[in-house]
Amino acid sequence: MNKLIITFLFFSIQLSLFAQHPKRIISLVPSLTKQLYALESENEMVGCTSYCLGKDRGAVAVVASAIKVNIEKILLLKPDLVLASSLTSPKTLETFKKLGVKTVWFDYPKSFENLCTQFLELGKILGKQKKAIEIVTKSKQHLSKIKKKIPKGKSLRTFIQIGANPLFCVIENTFMDDYIKLIGGSNVAAGLKSGAISRESVLVKNPDVIFVITMDTVGKQEKEVWYSYKSLSAAKNRQVFTIDADLASSPTPSTFIEVVEKMAKLIYNL
Repeated sequence: MNKLIITFLFFSIQLSLFAQHPKRIISLVPSLTKQLYALESENEMVGCTSYCLGKDRGAVAVVASAIKVNIEKILLLKPDLVLASSLTSPKTLETFKKLGVKTVWFDYPKSFENLCTQFLELGKILGKQKKAIEIVTKSKQHLSKIKKKIPKGKSLRTFIQIGANPLFCVIENTFMDDYIKLIGGSNVAAGLKSGAISRESVLVKNPDVIFVITMDTVGKQEKEVWYSYKSLSAAKNRQVFTIDADLASSPTPSTFIEVVEKMAKLIYNL
């Protein structure tokens, strides 16, 4: 067989695989792993990262950490789809391309609407478009109900902390900034180009509400630190709260609204 025929057959096989719904999926993104579960496609997942689902991932093979990917292990699993993100290195993506591994890349969502659009796209790829539409529709309906309960005319200065050492926060043009907008708040970090911020800067901005999005005991420790600043509005009004990082940082459309509702209840006692 000459090289032209071999090349033709190779691409014919790849095209036929692309036309089918994937049966062996590897997720390199914790949020996309959660979305696979939401779309009831977890049985097709054969590999994921060490940050995906914790102990709940069961027998699914761990093929990557947050940034390092074990390409050999992935190839042994013979995936017909790899889900990647902006955290996946270009070199890794290029390797997958050369090896003929189908890879779908999703950018970090910049808003709730963007998250929903990506979720619908993933549903289409998986052959679960109807399920994806149903989840997005219900999520938006739930959001509408929450927004009706939020007091009008308020714009609480809000700070969302997502790192303690160093201090890091939520900035504009990220889906987490939408948490603030949807509960009727204004982001005190507006205008910042990066999330790095000093504690002194936060104190000067004097937020009315602070949400600490971390895991384990760090959140409780940070909460006590903020309460130690007696002149801080959020401290004076006992408006410093912790939110589970796993829930808030890697959402599906449904869990995104779950976080919005939780925040609104904490602030307004809904």
